[in-house]
Amino acid sequence: MNQPEDDCFTIIGRYDDSGDTTISVVSRDALNGDPHWAALKHTGELSDEGEFEVVALLRGRCEVLVTQQSLRLFAERLLATE
Repeated sequence: MNQPEDDCFTIIGRYDDSGDTTISVVSRDALNGDPHWAALKHTGELSDEGEFEVVALLRGRCEVLVTQQSLRLFAERLLATE
């Protein structure tokens, strides 16, 4: 069953050590009702895996079209064909 758009957040973050971008959808409920709390909680959950920071938190489920990695790969392919 799909959640209504306002029942979740999309969190965009990155790891300082690798620069890798992450996109996660988290439920918005009594524990994650405030976006700042949801961002802090998410940061705490990922802190064991490296230096993590939240770049943005968006309302609802957002379709991600481009990340740093996908843009880099796209540009590298363009440059390789020249």
